[in-house]
Formats: sequence, structure tokens, C-alpha cells
Amino acid sequence: MADFDILKLDYPVYEGIGLPKMPNFLENAGQTIQNIKDLKLGPDAVILATFPRSGTHWVYEIAHMLLTKKAEYATKSREAVYLEGLPDLGPLQSYNHIVSTHLPFQWLPKQHLETGGKIIHVIRNPKDVAVSLYKFTDSCDGIPENTFEEFFFEYFLKKKVMFGGWFNYNKAFIRESEVRKDQIIMLQYEKLQRNTIGELKRLAKFLDVKDADQLFPEIAEKCGFDNLKAADERVRNDSTMAEIIKSMNLKKIPTLYRKGKVGDWKNYFTVAMNATFDKIYADNMKNVAVDIDFV
Repeated sequence: MADFDILKLDYPVYEGIGLPKMPNFLENAGQTIQNIKDLKLGPDAVILATFPRSGTHWVYEIAHMLLTKKAEYATKSREAVYLEGLPDLGPLQSYNHIVSTHLPFQWLPKQHLETGGKIIHVIRNPKDVAVSLYKFTDSCDGIPENTFEEFFFEYFLKKKVMFGGWFNYNKAFIRESEVRKDQIIMLQYEKLQRNTIGELKRLAKFLDVKDADQLFPEIAEKCGFDNLKAADERVRNDSTMAEIIKSMNLKKIPTLYRKGKVGDWKNYFTVAMNATFDKIYADNMKNVAVDIDFV
């Protein structure tokens, strides 16, 4: 197997966990994490916690519509409330809406955790996550190209992969959700696609959103992949994503909405890769209360 070039990008690492190549992490990762942990959100804030490429923008819009009780797209992009992507957290002090993060559980705002602040954790089939993340990095000019097999074994499955890797990231949230049942809800990407209305009802109940049943069909339609992708291109009125990309020295904004399909991994995994990963998954996820849909 050839040398895997993406690892030569020298991503910052803090406490053994890989981080995005953003100026705040490159300059002082420890202080950046501490600032996020010290952030005091408002009492009605909701944290959307996802491993990358797990439906973040999709669920951001769904939660926004539920909380506002309007089937209207957010004019503020998810990147504008992306904890680790902001050089200044000042605008989020006492913020009372959705904020988004890929950070591991232990680095979330401390006060939010201690006061029972709501957390939406979204989990997705790791095989589809790996493919989506590979395609995402491939769409970033400035990141070296590699085969999917190289990306998967030499990056995605490594402990120093960004945000600690799929296994460590999701296991921590799952275990915390078992003891914080009123504070953390876990949404599964595949179930949300398969039974959108049912999962919207469950999320609305968790967020204490009442009398919104008539909105569910409209939210489901507005947040369908094609509609969401089209809306993202015309509704946003802030430049946060462009600023983040510029700060990382990438040449263009990567593809945020690619396919949004379940099971695309079958087009990329060989039989041998799939068998190897199934064993890795079984070893890592035994005694973890989640049943991933490997459609």
C-alpha cells in the first residue's frame, strides 16, 4: 500500500485526539478546548453532536424547524454556530438555540452538561460515514488524493483520526445517554430516513415541542435531501463556511451535500474490506447498546 499522504497534513492533536487544521487549534489546541468547555450557553440551548458526515446539516434544519415551530429553513448556517469553527465564541454566550459540534463528549461546554442542557446525538452506519468522509476530503482542493482503501485503513480507523474516530466518539455518547436519558437523545440516520415522521415525533417530544403534529409532514418534505441541498444554495446569508475554508488554506468550499443515501458503502467496499471491518466493528462495539442498520 502506498504512503498515505493525508497523514502528512500534520493535523493538530490534543489528548491523543485529532483536530481540524484550523488556526485556533494550530495556535493553541488546549486553550481552544478549554474555551469551549467554559462556554456558558443559554438555558434553552440545544447541542447537536455528530461525528462528521453523519447528517449534521440535515438534523440541524430539522431541529431548527421544530424549535421555531415553522417549516422554514434557518437563515443562519450551521457553520455560524459550529463551536470548534469559530475564532470568537462571544456571540454564543447565553445563546438559546441550536449549536453544533463534532467534539467528543468530554469537551462539551461544562455548564450545559451539569445543568441538564439538551443534546441531540446523531449516529450513522460507519461504512457510509467512511465513504462520505472520503468523498468530502476528496472535494477539498489542497488535500492529497488517495484510494478509498488507503483512506479507510490508514486514516479512518486510526485513533488519531479527527475527533477520536467513529468508535470512540459514538461509544462515549451512547454510554452517557444511558445515564442521562432526559438530556441526550440518539437519532440513527437510517431510521430517520426510513421513518422520518416517527423520528420527528420522538425528537419533538424530547425537545418539549408541543402541538406540532401538523408540521411534521411539511418538515419531512422541506428536509428531504434534494430540497435541503437546493435550499442550502440559496437561503444562507452568512460567509462563515467560506471563512473557515480560507483559514484552513483550502481552495474551495467542499461538497456538504453529496448523496444522502443509505448503503452507498456497497459501491466502495470490497468483500475483503467488508469482512475485515465487520470483525473490527464486532470487537469495538460489543456490550454497546446500539443496533446499527448495515443496509
